[in-house]
Amino acid sequence: MNTAEIMPLTKEAVHNFLLTQAGIESQGLSERRSTQRWPFPATVELWIKDDSGVEQYALATCINLSLYGLGILYDDLLSENEEVGIAIHEPEVSFHGRAIVRHSTSIEDGYYVGLCFVFPS
Repeated sequence: MNTAEIMPLTKEAVHNFLLTQAGIESQGLSERRSTQRWPFPATVELWIKDDSGVEQYALATCINLSLYGLGILYDDLLSENEEVGIAIHEPEVSFHGRAIVRHSTSIEDGYYVGLCFVFPS
């Protein structure tokens, strides 16, 4: 995939991906926080600001995806409400954008992190 095919992370792009590529039925895509999550094993690129404000590159493992966010496994604790850059790459499509950390829960091998997409206005 060339870089021109990397799409901005928008609600419409995620919605279309879920409908066409992930085989999700449209009635499962609601507007509520309780949006259903679907298993989605993938690698996620993160850009996380360090103490000096410089974004550092890292990788995480995606566990699930919804219309409004994703759950990832990450090695380090992320601060709640921290905004991070993200990129999700799949053979069918790649997205780039921003997300806000909603929780970072300690688990055996690191942290389970809930990210909420930040869609452009």
